[in-house]
Amino acid sequence: MKKYKPEEVKELLLSTKRENIDKLINAMDSVHFFETAASTKFHGCYAGGLMDHSMSLYTLFKDLVEKFNIKDITQESMIICAVCHDLCKGGAYIETDGKFKWNSNHPKGHSTLSINRIKKFIELTEQEETIIRYHMGMYGTRDFSAFSGEYSLKELADAWNNNKLSKLFYFCDDMSTQFLEGVDE
Repeated sequence: MKKYKPEEVKELLLSTKRENIDKLINAMDSVHFFETAASTKFHGCYAGGLMDHSMSLYTLFKDLVEKFNIKDITQESMIICAVCHDLCKGGAYIETDGKFKWNSNHPKGHSTLSINRIKKFIELTEQEETIIRYHMGMYGTRDFSAFSGEYSLKELADAWNNNKLSKLFYFCDDMSTQFLEGVDE
């Protein structure tokens, strides 16, 4: 998979011209978003893997939005959703001897934690919040370690029915992790 540079991702975020985006970028730096892994044993399990995963998702999502000629999402929203959807993982992993392990002091949560971290600095549209909240698809309905799922199956079905882009985004996230990441480009 192509490794992105933090400067590229920061420039992409700045291109949204979202009020306080610079403060969000600083917060991302403070939790080592641009240097951490995307997981401990699955996709992007290397330094910079979270940033690469976010950009892989952005590219796939943008390409499919363009391919299907979808008009009801802006470039700005695609960037915010893709780059920030896993902001919860900033600070979640500790690197030891080149391997990443879970940081037991990290706050619990996934989509909700990402949304809360983002909203400390920038406003999210209802569409963006829905896309980020349900990006885990079915995985978000089950238990994660010591906490319960973030939403019910009914809530997921309602979100996917009422905001088709949230469903497309989930599939792009899943396809990116399953088929694109780790593949030599």
